[in-house]
Amino acid sequence: MSRKIFIIAGEKSGDNYGGILCKELKKLRKDIFIFGIGGNEMEKCGVNLIKNFPFGQMGFTGVLKKIFAYLKFLKKVVKKIREEKPDIVIFIDNPGFNLEVAKRLKGKFKTIYYIPPKIWAHNYKRIEILRKYINFVIPIFPFEKEIYKKENIPYRYFGHPFIDLIKDREFKKFNNGKIKIGILPGSRKEEIEYNLPIMKKIVEKLKAKFEFDVLISCSDKNFKKYIEKIFRNFSEFKIIEDLHFLINNSDLILTVSGTVNLEVAYFEKPMIVFYKTSFLNYIFAKLMVKLNMISPVNIIVGEKIIPEYIQFFKIDSVIENAIELVKKGKLYEKEMLCFKKLKEILKEKGVSKNIAKFIIENVERIH
Repeated sequence: MSRKIFIIAGEKSGDNYGGILCKELKKLRKDIFIFGIGGNEMEKCGVNLIKNFPFGQMGFTGVLKKIFAYLKFLKKVVKKIREEKPDIVIFIDNPGFNLEVAKRLKGKFKTIYYIPPKIWAHNYKRIEILRKYINFVIPIFPFEKEIYKKENIPYRYFGHPFIDLIKDREFKKFNNGKIKIGILPGSRKEEIEYNLPIMKKIVEKLKAKFEFDVLISCSDKNFKKYIEKIFRNFSEFKIIEDLHFLINNSDLILTVSGTVNLEVAYFEKPMIVFYKTSFLNYIFAKLMVKLNMISPVNIIVGEKIIPEYIQFFKIDSVIENAIELVKKGKLYEKEMLCFKKLKEILKEKGVSKNIAKFIIENVERIH
C-alpha cells in the first residue's frame, strides 16, 4: 500500500533537512507520495509543493509585517491536509507556523515534530502544545532527550542532521598566498540587511592591520545584487555559491548565528558569531530568550568559547579577536579544542537515513 506524507519546512535550514529526509524516504519506498511546504531542496527531491509560503521572515516584526499572508496561507495548508488525508504529517522546525497548523488539525492526523521548538531557550509552555497535538518528537540536540523523557512525551534521538549536509570531497584552493576571510551573512533578507553592513565595517578596519581577500557566501541572485551594492567600494571580494568551498578556503569566518556554525566547526575553521536585528526584535528576543549564548556550538558544548557579538558591541573588540584567530593565538587553540569536543558529542552518522527508516517502519505504530 502506497504512503502519503505531508512535510512542512518553512525556513532555509528546514528545507535543507527536509530535502535530505525526502531523498532518504524515497530510497526506502518507491511508491511514496510526499507533498507539503518547502523550498528548492525539497522540490529537487520531487516533493509536490504548495507554493507562495511567506518564507524567511526574521523575528517578531518580520512576521507581523506579513501576518495576513501567513494567516491566509495557514488556512490553505490546513485545508490541503484535510483534503489529501496523509498517513502522517511531519513538521520541521519553524514553530510559529507549524504549531498553529498542528492545533488546527486537532489531533485528527498522525504527527511527528522533527527539530522541535527550542523550548529550553524560550517559551517552555509550548511543551503542552506538543503534548496535546504531536504524537512523536525527533529532537536534534543531545540535551533535549532529558526534557522529553521528563515530560513523558514519546521521542527518539538520532543525532544532529547537519552532518548529512556535508559531502566527502576534495576542495580546490585559492593559491594567491593571501589570507582569506569568509563572511556568512545569513539566508534571509532581514538577516543580511542587518548583519552584512557591520561585517563590512569589521573587514574594512582589519584591512589596516593586514592584507586579505574577502569571500562572501550567497546563492540567491537577489541577495547578490545587495551584497555587490554594499561592497561596491571594497577591493578584493568574491561572492561564492558553494558554502563548503568558501569555509574550506577561509582562514577566519565571520558568521551569523545558526546551524551553519556547526558546519564551520566541522571543518575546524576559526569563527566569530554575530546576531543583529531590528531594535524591536532585539528587545522582544531579550525578554523571551533565557540563554546567555546564541551559537549552537557554544550551546552544545555548554561553554562560551566562540566569541559572540549581539546587537550592540564595540568593533575594536571584534578586531582583537579576529587578529588573534588569524595569528593562531590562545583563542584559536580554544576554538580548535571546542570543535573536537563538539565532534565527539555529535558523532552520529547517517542521521537522516535513520530517521527515514524509523518513519517508514513506524507509521502504523505512531498514535
